Amino acid sequence: MKICIVTRHFVREVSELVRYARRAHFPAEFFIVLPFNNAQGGSEQHDFGAARVHQRKVYFPHRMRAACYSPALFRDILAFQPDILHLFEECSGLIAFQTLLFNRMLGRNSKVLLYSAENLPHNMHPVFRLLMRYVMHSSDAALVCSHGVKPILQAEGYTKRIQVFPLGIDTSKFYKFPVDILKTQLKLDGKFVIGYVGRLLEIKGVFLLIEMMRHLPENVHLLMVGSGPEESRLRQKAADFHVAHRIHFVGAIPYSDLPRYMNCMDLGVAPSQTTPYWKEQFGRALVEFMSCEVPVIGSNSGSIPEVIGEAGYIFPEKTLAELVSIVQALIEQPEKRQKLGQRGREQAQQHYSAAIMSQRLLEMYKTLTQRM
Repeated sequence: MKICIVTRHFVREVSELVRYARRAHFPAEFFIVLPFNNAQGGSEQHDFGAARVHQRKVYFPHRMRAACYSPALFRDILAFQPDILHLFEECSGLIAFQTLLFNRMLGRNSKVLLYSAENLPHNMHPVFRLLMRYVMHSSDAALVCSHGVKPILQAEGYTKRIQVFPLGIDTSKFYKFPVDILKTQLKLDGKFVIGYVGRLLEIKGVFLLIEMMRHLPENVHLLMVGSGPEESRLRQKAADFHVAHRIHFVGAIPYSDLPRYMNCMDLGVAPSQTTPYWKEQFGRALVEFMSCEVPVIGSNSGSIPEVIGEAGYIFPEKTLAELVSIVQALIEQPEKRQKLGQRGREQAQQHYSAAIMSQRLLEMYKTLTQRM
């Protein structure tokens, strides 16, 4: 079985997959196309085992749908001649379209597995909808990251098999462990720490977190991990509200260090806010929090309630009073926080581990090849 995976954003997941396949002695040869300086952390190194990896130039890298690979992708498909083409990238984008177009031009009869995280209806230009229809027509099955995506894909006319496929994390790296030295370095000793991990974007609800701090005791601090264009405005707002001394911006950190920072936190919050063009598609940080036994609070945007399940609390988007009320209650209930943390760990291991993700993918590959 020859499997070609074309991705841009899911380099880490592909690395987990091929390593799992190697350990499971899965009878397949992998060929992976990904960007130069992969899109998931710059210099982060990934182990792809014996898989053949080709790094290719991406044009328009900052455009979700318009991004595309160089024509070298044509030569890659010609050289490898895959039995399965796994488009591990949004099916409404140019990368999916060009991959299938090249494959068709070469006369290949590869089985095609596509991916989608689009959870809003009519959320694309007609040109991209036309390209997506071609991709859907040329595919054999689809993977979607949450239950909210499935009806959107069906409404676009997709009639083939759709499997809900949550993204997985390495639960052997994200777990609860002491981080006293780091807490001292961050000046968080003896503090109650609320954590946020992600891009500093207004749609992520980060300004709500700054407002939240005005209503919480002096001993409560906010640890914000991530970078983004709103950082200067957030810092200014923190200064205006006189809470800057209780908010710690640490910027982007290596992914391998993220479990240490999460273990500095007593609560993790994902306050995403839906817009006419976006709502939360998955919420990976929530799964990482839960795997580290950090109790979580999330808004009701997109897939957040689905990911949290019974392992945390949900509040209506943009409702500051509700968020503050939940945080205050959990500050006063350490036993409740402990139970939620344990429940979150169990949920991460049972539903969101990299091993489960990889096992489901290998089963899908087997199903596709049985139809050949």
